[in-house]
Amino acid sequence: MGDPAYGTIVAANAKAHRLPASLPALPATKAEVEAVAAVRLLGKDATESKLRAALARKARWRGVHLACHGLVDPARPMLSSLAVTAEEDTDGFLTALEVFGMQVPADLVVLSACETGKGRIYMTEGIVGLTRAFMFAGAPRVICSLWKVDDEATQALMIKFYELWNPREGKGLGAAAALKQAQAHVRSNEKWKHPHYWAAWVLWGLPI
Repeated sequence: MGDPAYGTIVAANAKAHRLPASLPALPATKAEVEAVAAVRLLGKDATESKLRAALARKARWRGVHLACHGLVDPARPMLSSLAVTAEEDTDGFLTALEVFGMQVPADLVVLSACETGKGRIYMTEGIVGLTRAFMFAGAPRVICSLWKVDDEATQALMIKFYELWNPREGKGLGAAAALKQAQAHVRSNEKWKHPHYWAAWVLWGLPI
């Protein structure tokens, strides 16, 4: 899922989440999703209800890729969210709380968005936020980011990651190895050699 139609997010929805009333478009996420996904929810179709319907089509998915804005609420981590396309009956913010109540049957979830690895540390629980929510929902592996990431560098990293992890032919690398090599690929580009462009990405869960 990617390239949500953010023009449909209304100020009232954003105010309820203490977020900006508008969000900038992420044009590189469309090409990113088209390059890595067989089933695609783009633009006006990048909604919460269509995501839920798509997830229910199979008993288990190889991967679920979500390319959008990530919005962190450190004080209320269960309201940290992925900004998607709003609908009449959904507000355009898929929160960690909502994900905890979902079924996400996937070998891997990639949260291709800013700061999705952040949350709030609870002494007995560790970090609570979007990553924990998707693991609770059924994904044994989640790739997430630790800071605000560059749109184009992220696109390049994700495309390379899937080429290595889920190749069209043959057996791919484990998730940890594929991520490491994808980061090296981005780092080899002179304009993206600074760690800001590639080092934000981390893998939670199983390495293979």
